[in-house]
Amino acid sequence: MDEPCDGVSYGKTEMDFNLMKLLFFHHLRPDWPEDTEVNNLNDNLLSTCTDEDFNCYEIEMHDLFSKLDTLKIILKEEMKKLLRNDNNTNACQNIANTNVNNLKLPRIELPVFTSNYMEWISFRDLFLASVGNNNTLSDSQKLQYLKLSVKGEAATLLQSIQITNYNYQKAWNAITERYENEAEIINEALNKLVSQPVLKQESASGLRKIIDTTQQCIDTLQILKQPVEHWDTLIIFLLRGKLDPETLRVWTLEQTNKKNPSFAQFKSFVLGRAGNRFFSQVPERKNICSL
Repeated sequence: MDEPCDGVSYGKTEMDFNLMKLLFFHHLRPDWPEDTEVNNLNDNLLSTCTDEDFNCYEIEMHDLFSKLDTLKIILKEEMKKLLRNDNNTNACQNIANTNVNNLKLPRIELPVFTSNYMEWISFRDLFLASVGNNNTLSDSQKLQYLKLSVKGEAATLLQSIQITNYNYQKAWNAITERYENEAEIINEALNKLVSQPVLKQESASGLRKIIDTTQQCIDTLQILKQPVEHWDTLIIFLLRGKLDPETLRVWTLEQTNKKNPSFAQFKSFVLGRAGNRFFSQVPERKNICSL
Protein backbone atom coordinates (compact mmCIF):
# COMPACT_ATOMS: atom_id res chain seq x y z
CA MET A 1 0.00 0.00 0.00
CA ASP A 2 1.36 3.41 -0.96
CA GLU A 3 2.18 5.82 1.83
CA PRO A 4 -0.70 8.31 2.19
CA CYS A 5 1.38 11.37 3.27
CA ASP A 6 4.93 12.43 2.59
CA GLY A 7 7.21 12.23 5.59
CA VAL A 8 4.77 10.17 7.68
CA SER A 9 6.30 7.23 9.48
CA TYR A 10 4.00 4.43 10.72
CA GLY A 11 4.91 1.51 12.85
CA LYS A 12 4.59 -0.29 9.45
CA THR A 13 4.42 -3.97 10.26
CA GLU A 14 1.96 -3.85 13.11
CA MET A 15 -0.08 -0.98 11.70
CA ASP A 16 -0.49 -2.46 8.21
CA PHE A 17 -1.46 -5.80 9.68
CA ASN A 18 -4.17 -4.29 11.86
CA LEU A 19 -5.34 -2.09 8.99
CA MET A 20 -5.85 -5.09 6.71
CA LYS A 21 -7.73 -6.98 9.41
CA LEU A 22 -9.95 -3.97 10.03
CA LEU A 23 -10.78 -3.62 6.33
CA PHE A 24 -11.54 -7.30 6.05
CA PHE A 25 -13.87 -7.54 9.02
CA HIS A 26 -15.63 -4.27 8.44
CA HIS A 27 -16.23 -4.41 4.68
CA LEU A 28 -15.77 -7.96 3.47
CA ARG A 29 -17.34 -9.64 6.48
CA PRO A 30 -20.39 -7.48 7.30
CA ASP A 31 -21.80 -10.27 9.45
CA TRP A 32 -18.93 -9.89 11.93
CA PRO A 33 -19.97 -8.20 15.24
CA GLU A 34 -18.75 -4.64 14.72
CA ASP A 35 -18.98 -3.55 18.35
CA THR A 36 -16.38 -6.08 19.46
CA GLU A 37 -13.67 -7.25 17.08
CA VAL A 38 -13.81 -4.29 14.70
CA ASN A 39 -13.65 -1.72 17.50
CA ASN A 40 -10.78 -3.57 19.13
CA LEU A 41 -8.87 -3.62 15.85
CA ASN A 42 -9.53 0.05 15.29
CA ASP A 43 -8.31 0.88 18.80
CA ASN A 44 -5.17 -1.16 18.28
CA LEU A 45 -4.53 0.56 14.97
CA LEU A 46 -4.98 4.02 16.47
CA SER A 47 -2.64 3.18 19.33
CA THR A 48 0.17 2.58 16.84
CA CYS A 49 -0.17 6.08 15.37
CA THR A 50 1.77 9.06 16.62
CA ASP A 51 -0.06 12.33 17.09
CA GLU A 52 1.27 13.76 13.85
CA ASP A 53 0.19 10.62 11.93
CA PHE A 54 -3.38 10.63 13.18
CA ASN A 55 -4.75 13.08 10.59
CA CYS A 56 -3.15 11.21 7.71
CA TYR A 57 -4.55 7.96 9.04
CA GLU A 58 -8.08 9.36 9.13
CA ILE A 59 -7.76 10.73 5.58
CA GLU A 60 -6.45 7.43 4.26
CA MET A 61 -9.09 5.33 6.04
CA HIS A 62 -11.89 7.60 4.87
CA ASP A 63 -10.66 7.33 1.28
CA LEU A 64 -10.30 3.55 1.48
CA PHE A 65 -13.71 3.03 3.05
CA SER A 66 -15.32 5.25 0.41
CA LYS A 67 -13.73 3.19 -2.36
CA LEU A 68 -14.77 -0.04 -0.69
CA ASP A 69 -18.34 1.19 -0.27
CA THR A 70 -18.44 2.01 -3.97
CA LEU A 71 -17.00 -1.39 -4.81
CA LYS A 72 -19.62 -3.11 -2.65
CA ILE A 73 -22.39 -1.30 -4.50
CA ILE A 74 -20.93 -2.34 -7.86
CA LEU A 75 -20.55 -5.94 -6.71
CA LYS A 76 -24.14 -6.06 -5.46
CA GLU A 77 -25.41 -4.79 -8.81
CA GLU A 78 -23.34 -7.38 -10.67
CA MET A 79 -24.68 -10.11 -8.39
CA LYS A 80 -28.23 -9.01 -9.13
CA LYS A 81 -27.51 -9.19 -12.87
CA LEU A 82 -26.06 -12.68 -12.52
CA LEU A 83 -29.09 -13.83 -10.54
CA ARG A 84 -31.46 -12.35 -13.13
CA ASN A 85 -29.55 -14.07 -15.95
CA ASP A 86 -29.60 -17.36 -14.07
CA ASN A 87 -33.34 -17.08 -13.46
CA ASN A 88 -33.94 -16.24 -17.13
CA THR A 89 -31.83 -19.21 -18.20
CA ASN A 90 -33.78 -21.56 -15.93
CA ALA A 91 -37.07 -20.15 -17.18
CA CYS A 92 -36.05 -20.62 -20.80
CA GLN A 93 -34.91 -24.15 -20.06
CA ASN A 94 -38.25 -24.94 -18.40
CA ILE A 95 -40.12 -23.52 -21.37
CA ALA A 96 -37.98 -25.54 -23.78
CA ASN A 97 -38.56 -28.72 -21.80
CA THR A 98 -42.29 -28.04 -21.70
CA ASN A 99 -42.37 -27.45 -25.45
CA VAL A 100 -40.52 -30.69 -26.10
CA ASN A 101 -42.76 -32.67 -23.79
CA ASN A 102 -45.94 -31.14 -25.17
CA LEU A 103 -44.82 -31.28 -28.80
CA LYS A 104 -47.51 -32.74 -31.03
CA LEU A 105 -45.78 -35.27 -33.23
CA PRO A 106 -46.70 -35.79 -36.87
CA ARG A 107 -48.73 -38.97 -37.26
CA ILE A 108 -46.50 -41.85 -38.38
CA GLU A 109 -47.30 -45.56 -38.46
CA LEU A 110 -44.54 -46.79 -36.19
CA PRO A 111 -42.99 -50.27 -36.21
CA VAL A 112 -42.91 -51.98 -32.82
CA PHE A 113 -39.84 -53.64 -31.34
CA THR A 114 -40.49 -55.96 -28.37
CA SER A 115 -36.78 -56.60 -27.65
CA ASN A 116 -36.81 -59.89 -29.57
CA TYR A 117 -33.58 -60.24 -31.53
CA MET A 118 -35.44 -61.73 -34.50
CA GLU A 119 -37.47 -58.53 -34.84
CA TRP A 120 -34.44 -56.26 -34.89
CA ILE A 121 -33.54 -56.25 -38.59
CA SER A 122 -37.10 -55.57 -39.72
CA PHE A 123 -37.61 -52.92 -37.02
CA ARG A 124 -34.31 -51.21 -37.81
CA ASP A 125 -35.05 -50.91 -41.53
CA LEU A 126 -38.65 -49.75 -41.03
CA PHE A 127 -37.76 -47.22 -38.33
CA LEU A 128 -34.94 -45.70 -40.35
CA ALA A 129 -37.17 -45.47 -43.43
CA SER A 130 -40.09 -43.80 -41.63
CA VAL A 131 -38.33 -41.83 -38.87
CA GLY A 132 -34.53 -42.03 -38.72
CA ASN A 133 -33.91 -40.79 -42.27
CA ASN A 134 -36.84 -38.37 -42.27
CA ASN A 135 -35.26 -34.92 -42.65
CA THR A 136 -38.48 -33.11 -41.74
CA LEU A 137 -38.21 -34.33 -38.14
CA SER A 138 -35.93 -32.89 -35.46
CA ASP A 139 -33.71 -35.26 -33.51
CA SER A 140 -35.80 -34.72 -30.38
CA GLN A 141 -38.90 -35.82 -32.32
CA LYS A 142 -37.04 -38.88 -33.61
CA LEU A 143 -36.11 -39.78 -30.04
CA GLN A 144 -39.74 -39.49 -28.96
CA TYR A 145 -40.77 -41.83 -31.79
CA LEU A 146 -38.00 -44.26 -30.84
CA LYS A 147 -39.16 -44.38 -27.22
CA LEU A 148 -42.74 -44.95 -28.38
CA SER A 149 -41.67 -47.81 -30.65
CA VAL A 150 -39.78 -50.02 -28.21
CA LYS A 151 -41.09 -52.30 -25.49
CA GLY A 152 -39.63 -54.49 -22.77
CA GLU A 153 -35.88 -54.55 -22.25
CA ALA A 154 -35.27 -52.05 -25.06
CA ALA A 155 -37.61 -49.54 -23.41
CA THR A 156 -35.76 -49.97 -20.12
CA LEU A 157 -32.48 -49.35 -21.94
CA LEU A 158 -33.72 -45.94 -23.14
CA GLN A 159 -35.71 -45.00 -20.05
CA SER A 160 -33.12 -42.73 -18.45
CA ILE A 161 -32.25 -40.87 -21.67
CA GLN A 162 -33.82 -37.40 -21.70
CA ILE A 163 -35.58 -36.19 -24.85
CA THR A 164 -33.23 -33.67 -26.47
CA ASN A 165 -31.80 -33.24 -29.96
CA TYR A 166 -28.38 -34.26 -28.69
CA ASN A 167 -29.59 -37.52 -27.13
CA TYR A 168 -31.23 -39.09 -30.21
CA GLN A 169 -27.98 -40.39 -31.66
CA LYS A 170 -26.91 -41.52 -28.20
CA ALA A 171 -30.13 -43.52 -27.80
CA TRP A 172 -29.95 -45.00 -31.30
CA ASN A 173 -26.33 -46.03 -30.74
CA ALA A 174 -27.27 -47.69 -27.44
CA ILE A 175 -30.09 -49.78 -28.89
CA THR A 176 -28.07 -50.64 -32.01
CA GLU A 177 -25.11 -51.77 -29.94
CA ARG A 178 -27.39 -54.07 -27.95
CA TYR A 179 -29.41 -55.68 -30.77
CA GLU A 180 -27.23 -55.39 -33.89
CA ASN A 181 -25.79 -58.82 -33.06
CA GLU A 182 -25.78 -61.39 -35.88
CA ALA A 183 -24.79 -64.30 -33.65
CA GLU A 184 -27.67 -63.64 -31.24
CA ILE A 185 -30.16 -63.21 -34.09
CA ILE A 186 -29.09 -66.50 -35.71
CA ASN A 187 -29.30 -68.32 -32.38
CA GLU A 188 -32.75 -66.86 -31.75
CA ALA A 189 -33.98 -67.93 -35.20
CA LEU A 190 -32.65 -71.48 -34.85
CA ASN A 191 -34.06 -71.81 -31.34
CA LYS A 192 -37.46 -70.62 -32.51
CA LEU A 193 -37.38 -73.09 -35.41
CA VAL A 194 -36.61 -76.18 -33.34
CA SER A 195 -38.66 -75.31 -30.25
CA GLN A 196 -42.07 -75.14 -31.92
CA PRO A 197 -44.69 -77.13 -29.98
CA VAL A 198 -45.99 -80.48 -31.23
CA LEU A 199 -49.60 -80.51 -32.43
CA LYS A 200 -51.69 -82.95 -30.44
CA GLN A 201 -54.45 -82.99 -33.01
CA GLU A 202 -55.09 -81.69 -36.48
CA SER A 203 -55.77 -77.94 -36.43
CA ALA A 204 -55.95 -75.46 -39.30
CA SER A 205 -54.49 -72.63 -37.21
CA GLY A 206 -51.84 -74.91 -35.71
CA LEU A 207 -50.66 -76.14 -39.12
CA ARG A 208 -50.48 -72.60 -40.49
CA LYS A 209 -48.53 -71.44 -37.46
CA ILE A 210 -45.89 -74.13 -38.06
CA ILE A 211 -45.36 -72.90 -41.62
CA ASP A 212 -45.49 -69.21 -40.71
CA THR A 213 -42.97 -69.59 -37.88
CA THR A 214 -40.65 -71.69 -40.04
CA GLN A 215 -40.79 -69.20 -42.92
CA GLN A 216 -40.02 -66.32 -40.55
CA CYS A 217 -36.94 -68.16 -39.27
CA ILE A 218 -35.80 -69.00 -42.81
CA ASP A 219 -36.22 -65.39 -43.95
CA THR A 220 -34.20 -64.11 -40.99
CA LEU A 221 -31.40 -66.59 -41.62
CA GLN A 222 -31.33 -65.74 -45.33
CA ILE A 223 -30.90 -62.04 -44.55
CA LEU A 224 -27.85 -62.98 -42.50
CA LYS A 225 -26.53 -65.02 -45.46
CA GLN A 226 -26.99 -68.44 -43.90
CA PRO A 227 -27.16 -71.25 -46.55
CA VAL A 228 -30.76 -72.22 -45.76
CA GLU A 229 -31.40 -73.11 -49.42
CA HIS A 230 -29.48 -76.32 -48.68
CA TRP A 231 -31.35 -77.13 -45.46
CA ASP A 232 -34.59 -78.57 -46.88
CA THR A 233 -33.94 -82.10 -45.64
CA LEU A 234 -33.05 -80.93 -42.14
CA ILE A 235 -36.02 -78.54 -41.92
CA ILE A 236 -38.51 -81.19 -43.07
CA PHE A 237 -37.05 -83.65 -40.57
CA LEU A 238 -37.58 -81.14 -37.76
CA LEU A 239 -41.11 -80.22 -38.84
CA ARG A 240 -42.30 -83.81 -39.26
CA GLY A 241 -41.88 -84.13 -35.52
CA LYS A 242 -44.21 -81.15 -34.96
CA LEU A 243 -47.16 -82.51 -36.98
CA ASP A 244 -50.21 -84.10 -35.42
CA PRO A 245 -50.45 -87.89 -35.93
CA GLU A 246 -53.08 -87.73 -38.71
CA THR A 247 -51.26 -85.10 -40.79
CA LEU A 248 -47.99 -87.01 -40.40
CA ARG A 249 -49.69 -90.25 -41.51
CA VAL A 250 -51.08 -88.65 -44.67
CA TRP A 251 -47.73 -87.00 -45.48
CA THR A 252 -45.92 -90.31 -45.16
CA LEU A 253 -48.45 -92.07 -47.44
CA GLU A 254 -48.03 -89.42 -50.14
CA GLN A 255 -44.26 -89.93 -50.36
CA THR A 256 -44.57 -92.84 -52.81
CA ASN A 257 -41.94 -91.85 -55.37
CA LYS A 258 -39.15 -92.29 -52.80
CA LYS A 259 -37.55 -89.00 -53.82
CA ASN A 260 -36.38 -86.53 -51.23
CA PRO A 261 -39.05 -83.78 -51.08
CA SER A 262 -38.25 -80.07 -50.99
CA PHE A 263 -39.38 -77.69 -48.29
CA ALA A 264 -41.61 -75.99 -50.87
CA GLN A 265 -43.45 -79.33 -51.39
CA PHE A 266 -43.77 -79.89 -47.65
CA LYS A 267 -45.06 -76.34 -47.17
CA SER A 268 -47.65 -76.78 -49.94
CA PHE A 269 -48.86 -80.05 -48.39
CA VAL A 270 -49.23 -78.64 -44.86
CA LEU A 271 -51.07 -75.50 -46.03
CA GLY A 272 -53.35 -77.69 -48.16
CA ARG A 273 -54.20 -79.80 -45.11
CA ALA A 274 -54.83 -76.61 -43.12
CA GLY A 275 -57.23 -75.35 -45.80
CA ASN A 276 -59.11 -78.64 -45.96
CA ARG A 277 -59.37 -78.74 -42.18
CA PHE A 278 -60.65 -75.15 -42.06
CA PHE A 279 -63.39 -75.73 -44.61
CA SER A 280 -64.41 -78.99 -42.99
CA GLN A 281 -65.08 -77.09 -39.77
CA VAL A 282 -67.33 -74.46 -41.42
CA PRO A 283 -70.97 -75.49 -40.90
CA GLU A 284 -73.04 -75.84 -44.03
CA ARG A 285 -75.42 -72.99 -44.66
CA LYS A 286 -79.04 -74.04 -44.71
CA ASN A 287 -81.20 -72.73 -47.50
CA ILE A 288 -84.38 -71.26 -46.11
CA CYS A 289 -87.19 -70.89 -48.59
CA SER A 290 -90.21 -68.82 -47.81
CA LEU A 291 -93.40 -69.36 -49.67
